[in-house]
Amino acid sequence: MAGNLLVGVDYGRNNGPGEDSGARPWSREDPPFWANASIWLEPGITKARVGEPTFIRVRVSNRSGQIMKAVRVQTFLYPASIGVPPTFATSIKNNANPVDIPPGAGTNDPDDAHIVRFNGWTPQPGDLQGDGHMCLIANVYQSEDEVASPDPGSKEITATDGFNPNGEQHQGQRNIILEQARQPAISHSQPVNVSYSTRPPVQSEHPRQYKVMAEPFEFDGFSPDEVLVLSQVRDIELTKPSTKPPTDPATGPGTDPSIDPGTDPASVFGSDFGELVLKTSYGTERVTRARSRMSFELKADGIPGRLGESFLRDEKMADVVASELSVQIDPDAPVGSLHTFDLSLQDDKERIGSGLRVMILVTE
Repeated sequence: MAGNLLVGVDYGRNNGPGEDSGARPWSREDPPFWANASIWLEPGITKARVGEPTFIRVRVSNRSGQIMKAVRVQTFLYPASIGVPPTFATSIKNNANPVDIPPGAGTNDPDDAHIVRFNGWTPQPGDLQGDGHMCLIANVYQSEDEVASPDPGSKEITATDGFNPNGEQHQGQRNIILEQARQPAISHSQPVNVSYSTRPPVQSEHPRQYKVMAEPFEFDGFSPDEVLVLSQVRDIELTKPSTKPPTDPATGPGTDPSIDPGTDPASVFGSDFGELVLKTSYGTERVTRARSRMSFELKADGIPGRLGESFLRDEKMADVVASELSVQIDPDAPVGSLHTFDLSLQDDKERIGSGLRVMILVTE
């Protein structure tokens, strides 16, 4: 029996509660499950910085017609990886106080009763690993110690449990970025190295073949989340069009109306974002999506260096494989071109667990 509580992946679609019914796995890419619109950070939405307080927010939807009492939410943070997620023990854990969740999915009001608020999380230097990409998992549940009939399927995640954000409606995932300090934009004169971890599934009696894939992110123009990230890069300015008021909300792929309208990219930038302009030593260049091919070389023990080549998980392979992907873009790529791709671990049928979205901007 399906439960009534869920972390809706696409809250805000068409300015409404979205189309997420709780059925899993979530197979849509607008947004993918790892960009759950019901999970975000304040004030950075998807970005935090070492040493600065950050506040986690989770929107809990209630499909029943009555108030759900004593709802609890856990969150877990861990460095980005592909494949099987890390364990309970290796994650940064946060717990919110129990709250009552009314029916429905709520509104964009920052004080809406569906939004569960956590105490501040101040990232420490040791939390920053690799290039700072992290996965934020939320779990919603009721305890039989507090309510007579807990929501079916909901349970507290403990040390003996794994994470299943795309297989369980009570869980959700939002990938974020943890920054140490503002870094200079990346040049295309040398390869770009992306550090992360690969976590292949445990070995079974009938071993499966796996492969690491990098797939171009295809989107007409830029998604609102891309605009939000790029607009915060040093030397990039967002020019808004004069023909459309900036308060006109955007809808569709990449919008994130679960955020306070004052900080949500769709509300701040409008449905027509205008142009992103990169400052250079000789003037400015418009930021455009690159269409040229990229080449990749992977360094990871036991995994082929060429992406797309299959490998078997054997007893010698570690549970967590330190991985570094060297990305070479077209040396003739123009200044201002943005190269975006999705990195994932796959078997012969589907993607395994979590993935990463990588953005590379060409500067002088």
